[in-house]
Amino acid sequence: MSTTGYVPPPDQTATQHEGTSSLAINNTLPRRWLTLVALKTSARFYKHDGPCIPISKSLIVKKGPFVHLTEAATMEFVAAKTTIPVPTVHCSFVHKNRAHIVMQRIQGKSIADAWRDLSDADRSNIFAQLRRMFQELRSLTPAPNAGIESCIGGSLRDSRIPRSRPRFGPFKTVQDFHRWLRDDFQPQDHPDRVDDQDWRDIKEMIMKQDGPWPPPVFTHGDLNPFNILVREDQVVGIVDWEFAGWYPYYWEYTSAWLGNLIRQGWQESLTKFLDSYPVELEMEKTRDRWWGDV
Repeated sequence: MSTTGYVPPPDQTATQHEGTSSLAINNTLPRRWLTLVALKTSARFYKHDGPCIPISKSLIVKKGPFVHLTEAATMEFVAAKTTIPVPTVHCSFVHKNRAHIVMQRIQGKSIADAWRDLSDADRSNIFAQLRRMFQELRSLTPAPNAGIESCIGGSLRDSRIPRSRPRFGPFKTVQDFHRWLRDDFQPQDHPDRVDDQDWRDIKEMIMKQDGPWPPPVFTHGDLNPFNILVREDQVVGIVDWEFAGWYPYYWEYTSAWLGNLIRQGWQESLTKFLDSYPVELEMEKTRDRWWGDV
């Protein structure tokens, strides 16, 4: 029996777009038609990998089974509330049960691709810009009684979390979110469990998870070096807001750390522009070990 008040739905991949028509942006017949035609014609002249498909030198379309209109709404939210460079959304709509987001194609290289060509001074300047940007993101104030939710108060996505189906939430409280992450596991339901180090780690994790928490902060949720675009020593774009939403204060740091296990250099760089949370990182390592999917 769930103690969170949130009952995970069955797989909603086929129905995730129901009731989302109000989220569409500039959803006019000419824009839809031009987008669909471009995907069959001009897109053939550009290489692409994954859900993002260039259709011109200045536009790109993101579409796929897990793309959601919430991402377009998130980019508009961040653009309106901050000075963080995000792609300008030209339009978004659902066609044949697939969300399509037409957005600006930012001209720049990912930090991953540009890293070797950057001087120490360039890197320091970039990290200073990123710190200012994410401090600005953290300064956004959630709505009264906001829980763990998207910028519009709805569901979230994070492919690294099991049972996302393909989306999850929202949750009324941080504690509800934590209990869901551990599948409502409670130590008192297992009185015969051997009190070894693993068990002590789990109990310590739960004690931290169920304790008091401040209001959530707005979070990108997928800070890997391919989602930060630069030109020379200037940050020109933060992209891929698919996982963004209101999360506990530690989530940006721990999800970036755990999501980049094979990029140790990037893990070490995170503290140059994000506040580190070593206690919460240990909590998340335990959660990831027993209930994670990365």
